[in-house]
Amino acid sequence: MARVVLAAMLLLLPLATAAVPEDRAGIAVIVHPSRTTTLSSDLLGQIYLRRKRFWDDGTPIVPLNLAGGSPVRAAFTDAVLRQSERVLADYWNRQYFYGILPPATLASTEAVLRYVASEPNAIGYVPASAVDGSVAILLRIE
Repeated sequence: MARVVLAAMLLLLPLATAAVPEDRAGIAVIVHPSRTTTLSSDLLGQIYLRRKRFWDDGTPIVPLNLAGGSPVRAAFTDAVLRQSERVLADYWNRQYFYGILPPATLASTEAVLRYVASEPNAIGYVPASAVDGSVAILLRIE
């Protein structure tokens, strides 16, 4: 029994240590490298509440969320939207009746990186330590 517990702890250790650098590095709001624009935190909030739905060039903005329960999503929601999950759920329930859907949710940081790298209209957020050369950082949230 002790070996099973020890083996489980050793398997989970890399997951625990991997979360520390991401938390300290902050959150990077990312876009396709071809997208050249500036964005304030307030305007980013408007995009994620679907109140601003088009880029300045007229193309639709495709905002992406990480999965619910993700620590990065919780930090992003606190920093940018400044609303609790319950308040946001009520907001999206009301918006649904107007035909406005919340941002798409992707399962992982890697999925957000791949989607944003391949879609010029997408915007997403990931741990800053995960950003590679396939995307551009639009805004950094500490």
